Amino acid sequence: MRIISVLQVAVLAAAVAAASFSSADAKGKAAPLPPGACAFAKTAVLNGAFCSLNCDPKTQWCQQQLCANGTFVTVLPCYTGFCTPKCGG
Repeated sequence: MRIISVLQVAVLAAAVAAASFSSADAKGKAAPLPPGACAFAKTAVLNGAFCSLNCDPKTQWCQQQLCANGTFVTVLPCYTGFCTPKCGG
């Protein structure tokens, strides 16, 4: 009877170890970006899309960026009420 309990514990430990290794592998792989897209804080910004960032609560102005073939290009600033969506969110 003790042998069966020891075998059950060993099988359970092996199953837990296998599950932890498979979940670690899945977390390490990132989804590929679409062609020409930019990455901002682990979020894809499509090629040709504008987004705003670094908004100053005192002045209500934000920077804007354009994703151009995988590279962010800084463009004119905007006033908070008229800005494009925030980058990465």
